Amino acid sequence: MNTRAIVLGVLLGATATVSAADLPAAEVQELYRKKCSTCHMPDGSSPLEPLNFVDNKWTHGSEPAAISKVIAEGVRGTAMMPFKAQLTSVQVEALTAYVRSFDKSLKPAKKK
Repeated sequence: MNTRAIVLGVLLGATATVSAADLPAAEVQELYRKKCSTCHMPDGSSPLEPLNFVDNKWTHGSEPAAISKVIAEGVRGTAMMPFKAQLTSVQVEALTAYVRSFDKSLKPAKKK
């Protein structure tokens, strides 16, 4: 769904539902670059074990709900800060799919 369609839907009183799939890949990649890549590396291959997305070792779980929770709420006692005040739920969902995609051993998440 593009921005024009969303605006038109709002103007006409329709309910526009935007999902992570509606975000352009370039926008998701830019979000990752700005919010995540400093710690997790541009390709997700941080040399620090808990920060690495490519090694099939997910400390807090590799399921989308677990990853989304870490992105939104952060991890107490670590450098992983919460992003729920900075990102929409759609952006969190899109980043979840993006970081999961770094680990080629994972099966794609089931569609809702």
